[in-house]
Amino acid sequence: MSRLFLVGLLAPTFGALLVGCAHTRSDQLTVSGNKPVQSSSTPVDAKSTDEADLSAEETPVPLTGRSQIKLVSANRDVQPTPPAVATDPPEEIEPGIVTAPADEPLSLEDLKVIAMQNNPTLFQAGAAVDQERGFYRQSGLYPNPQVGYLNSTANQSAPKQSNGVFLSQEIVTANKLSLAQQSASQEIKRLQWDQKAQEMRVLNDLTIRYYEVLGAQMVVEVTKQLERLAEESLSTAQTLFDAKTVSKSDVLQAQMLFETSRINLAEASHRYEAAWEQLAVMLGTPTLKLTPLSGDLSEGVPLRDLDSCWQTLLAESPQLRASESELDHGWAELRSAKAQVIPNVTLQNVTDYDRVTNSTTVSTLIALPVPFYNRNQGNIDKANADIRADQAEIRRVQLVLRDQLVESFRRYKTSRVQSERLYQSILPNAEENLKLTQQSYRGGEVPFRDVLAAQQAYAEARVAYIESLTELRKVVIEIDGLQLTGGLNPAAIGSALQSQPGGATQRQRALLNEVKDRAAKQLLPAAQIGQ
Repeated sequence: MSRLFLVGLLAPTFGALLVGCAHTRSDQLTVSGNKPVQSSSTPVDAKSTDEADLSAEETPVPLTGRSQIKLVSANRDVQPTPPAVATDPPEEIEPGIVTAPADEPLSLEDLKVIAMQNNPTLFQAGAAVDQERGFYRQSGLYPNPQVGYLNSTANQSAPKQSNGVFLSQEIVTANKLSLAQQSASQEIKRLQWDQKAQEMRVLNDLTIRYYEVLGAQMVVEVTKQLERLAEESLSTAQTLFDAKTVSKSDVLQAQMLFETSRINLAEASHRYEAAWEQLAVMLGTPTLKLTPLSGDLSEGVPLRDLDSCWQTLLAESPQLRASESELDHGWAELRSAKAQVIPNVTLQNVTDYDRVTNSTTVSTLIALPVPFYNRNQGNIDKANADIRADQAEIRRVQLVLRDQLVESFRRYKTSRVQSERLYQSILPNAEENLKLTQQSYRGGEVPFRDVLAAQQAYAEARVAYIESLTELRKVVIEIDGLQLTGGLNPAAIGSALQSQPGGATQRQRALLNEVKDRAAKQLLPAAQIGQ
């Protein structure tokens, strides 16, 4: 009977304490999938929602020229909640093995599908978002109650024998759990923007390598044509030598030209194979069989304007959005640090039953720390400093992106001019010069060294044109792809980094220099005969 009485007495106390443990959040937050929610293209000032909470002495010192920095409100766009609980362990990710259709060229869209399914950095970026979701969920959980048993036995002079239980619960005050989740939600936003940026890096790098393979594929075709031309020149020289029209040196020079063309073909083939291997690595399938690609480098490239591209970059860059989310996270951390000053309350209830006196005692204790020495001053100072650093980081990212865009536009303008001049003027002249020189050689009007020079100039012009088209395509991908490259770098280190000066390809520059030198030195056959 005494035990039943004790249980009946404790039941209301347990019920009241358990009800107090329930925590209802008024601002439920939602997250959808692993994709970042698109934000408004016009950022608003994140400080506006927080200035009322900051005292004059705690407000971060503004940066010089801060009015030029566009910030994003912490109340804007995504406000995540944890996803549904997963009861099964995560599946082990294995690299996919993708095979191309037999004898069918691969398009750029085919390659994008393969890359999105196999590039490991995309799995890493998604896992980082899921990790922060777990932290978000954990940060909103209420502290567990504590339950214990107590026993008191007195000596013979003071007879007493009691048994009891105690229950204690920490009561979280000042909306600390909700503030912690608001801070974690901003970190989820930042990681989602990092994930979006990583997807763009993978697709941009894949497209760049696609055009490199396409260009190498075209160079192989050109060098095969040049090999046939060299073989025809060797046959012509041999025929003229047999007819005793030219000397043996012409045959030897033709033989040298033919062997050189074979070396060039082998070099072009090796370059094509290496470019394919690098493309397969970016896909995440390094064993993918070499397959021809469909596409055309010479398709028209729309004109680009620096100012409009800069405005697009400011409005759509995931790197800028991630920096702004980091600033929102700093404001949320500051609010959370201020809330920590208000102490939590510990409530404890002790109920015991004395078997000697047949009496029950219920005791209630309430305790809370007095913020006399520690008022969380250090963490508040740190949060203020973090906000100032995050404001500076937004400006730094803007400057780096501008620096990268200006360099990309320099390369874009140079490659566009080169490709247009090569196509409209240099290539037609080199082709006509080769035909005239070959005709003059068959007529015995010029020596074979002129044929050799004309053929080399034509070959270099053809290759230089393909190189300029490839470079033009690559730099357009960088501009349209918001300066996001590095598809195999971890997303965690994918912040905006300053580019090194002089990024133009040395191979393209060397080829153009050779074309210019030969154009300056060589005269057309008719002009040579006139002299």
